[in-house]
Amino acid sequence: MSVLRAENLSKLYRINDARTRSFRDAVTSLVRPRQKDSKMREIWALRDVGFSIDHGDALGILGRNGAGKSTLLKILSRITKPTGGSAEIQGRVGSLLEVGTGFHSELSGRENVYLNGAILGMKRAEIDKKFDEIVAFSEVEDFLDTPVKHFSSGMYMRLAFSVAAHLEPEVLIVDEVLAVGDAIFQNKCLGKMDEVSRSGRTVLFVSHNLGSLAQICNKGLLLHKGEMRSFGTIRETIDQYVKLSGQESQFSIAAPDAPTEAFVTSIKVENQDGEPAREIPHDEDFQISIDMNVNKFRRGATVCVALLNRYKRRVFTEHTSISELLNDKAGAYKISFRVPGNFIAPNSYSFFVQIFYPNGEIMQELFDICPFDVIDAGSKLAAYKDFGYVLARGDWKVEPK
Repeated sequence: MSVLRAENLSKLYRINDARTRSFRDAVTSLVRPRQKDSKMREIWALRDVGFSIDHGDALGILGRNGAGKSTLLKILSRITKPTGGSAEIQGRVGSLLEVGTGFHSELSGRENVYLNGAILGMKRAEIDKKFDEIVAFSEVEDFLDTPVKHFSSGMYMRLAFSVAAHLEPEVLIVDEVLAVGDAIFQNKCLGKMDEVSRSGRTVLFVSHNLGSLAQICNKGLLLHKGEMRSFGTIRETIDQYVKLSGQESQFSIAAPDAPTEAFVTSIKVENQDGEPAREIPHDEDFQISIDMNVNKFRRGATVCVALLNRYKRRVFTEHTSISELLNDKAGAYKISFRVPGNFIAPNSYSFFVQIFYPNGEIMQELFDICPFDVIDAGSKLAAYKDFGYVLARGDWKVEPK
């Protein structure tokens, strides 16, 4: 049985680009016709979005900034009215869309727990039953009787999430606000959402952390410029999201022609299917593809490929002889260097490419090119923000002492 059904959901915003009028303009307009100095623009934040999910489903909603994710959640939470279409939700809805949503800044943390419970339609006895559990999970016991206006954003989020997750709504809607908390608490929240889903309730979760989505969600919805591009299993949806990012960002970077014996003409990062990509799942192979012209061979010519981290320091370096690689034949070539999956940690990277001779002569040097991201496609470390740069796959061994 469907707990949530959306049909042809659309949201249109009309934006008036009128310039700010001064007092002088207002007075002048009384004695002469007002000129048209504005134009109304129409923006479809959502257009004909439709899907259905059942009890116990955890739906991950993906899309780049401006795709319509937050607009969709606000419509489903009854905060914003749709321009067209409809959405039906069976049962009580708990929403956490922004830090502090539903909290009164002048009330204490304790009072806000009861206020949120009342908003969800719960009786005081029900809130009393869950109160100690809420406080323990939020880890803000020492500040419970302090007005929440004095809370940090992280404390706000801890208490707000704890209230939303523990007061047992049939549908829990969570936006990207978990990014406010520290990694340990984020992991705790992900575990709680997984627990909520396993208990038969429904979770809608928006996040740019694909690893977190893959960890707790079984279904996925991909939005792009207000339109639904994919709806299916979370893995299928993540794959579609990654392919979409590759279509938007062709990483081919043309190098200037140079009167040298060998030179690079273009470079791009490609996924395991050989398609240009800006985001690579951490568990998939990828390659750097180099178009090169070789006019003449001279012994010792070498191509160097180095992976740079976000601070432009080398993660690894690979060298190979052009002469051996191309069998001493001049011409135009595409050469590629493949990096295995589960080797490079989720983070931001770029490349350094150089063609040189052992005597120190440099024919061509390209620094900080082809920026791309390795993304967590679903690992036990999904909530942590810093993986380092290399995923070590060592053998663990336990022996009695």
